[in-house]
Amino acid sequence: MNIDKLLSRIRFLVSEAFAADWDNSGIQIAGTRAEVKKIALALDPAPARMDECLAWGADFVLTHHPLYFKPKAPNANGPHMDMLRRFIPAGAWLYAAHTSLDCRPDGPAFWLGRELKLENRAGVEVNHSFPVRELFFQAPSRFTEREARPLAEMTGIHALSQTAAGEVRVVADESALPDIREQFRAVFADKPIEYYTRRLESPATTVSFGEIGDLPEPMTYEDFARRLETVLFKNQPAMAAVSGKTSVAWSECGPRPESIRRVAYCTGSGGSLIPETFAAGADVYICGDVKHHAAMDSPGLVLDVSHFLLEEEMVRLFAQELQKDFGREAEVRFFPGENPFRFRLLA
Repeated sequence: MNIDKLLSRIRFLVSEAFAADWDNSGIQIAGTRAEVKKIALALDPAPARMDECLAWGADFVLTHHPLYFKPKAPNANGPHMDMLRRFIPAGAWLYAAHTSLDCRPDGPAFWLGRELKLENRAGVEVNHSFPVRELFFQAPSRFTEREARPLAEMTGIHALSQTAAGEVRVVADESALPDIREQFRAVFADKPIEYYTRRLESPATTVSFGEIGDLPEPMTYEDFARRLETVLFKNQPAMAAVSGKTSVAWSECGPRPESIRRVAYCTGSGGSLIPETFAAGADVYICGDVKHHAAMDSPGLVLDVSHFLLEEEMVRLFAQELQKDFGREAEVRFFPGENPFRFRLLA
């Protein structure tokens, strides 16, 4: 697969426009390989994991966490320089889909809501709001219903019509416009087309951190905890304990409700969203990286099930999606990470 085609497809799936303003989603190290046959995915650009990816022969490595948040000069030894020394001689690309993946609507970051079969799902904290665009152009020729159907079914198109005079009107998400223009160029055999666009204030597409929704039926804490354990750990290796046995654990804070119906969660971190989730009516909030004072002040039950566990599954699912999407054009492989935390079992 050509690298430009790969980057275009990834940016369509996890648009860099979705990323938070403070983030660094996108190319971390520009490679020299023009053709990509092997794509590796991992949660972190950890040295051991990147060595595995490159030893496998990856032309393109996609991690969730960025190599850096602010530009760094290659003037000192350290993790950043070590990674440059690995990738540049290999000619491989390193790309990060960080908050661009966290906020992708109905993307793999929201796997927990699907597994719990939450209903009436909605975002917790809006990160960006994108206006819809109304696009007009005079078509060089009339396109048939057979040509129009796949265009009308494209992701991001809300409406598509053509007048008897040949004027085409499209209402679409702003992020989808580049792909839509390419499709129309293909339909009209690269004939020159001049567009006029108008921004609509409503509707608008929003991308958010976290999600909240309702369980099909209320559950007691113990029933919900058992259900959550099954969902969280069915695809995750048990975390090794110091004793040599296996164990899994989460920490919790805040008062337990009498029953649980409304569930909020944030894949990865999310301690800062505790006030928003309970203001939205959550009975329980699932996240990672909860700090001491946030735990002290929590008005409701919070389960810190680990940053690693929630995001490791997200990246694994994204790898599956990419393999299905790319088919035979490229081989995609997920490289499992390692939870940096261990748990000691007390006698």
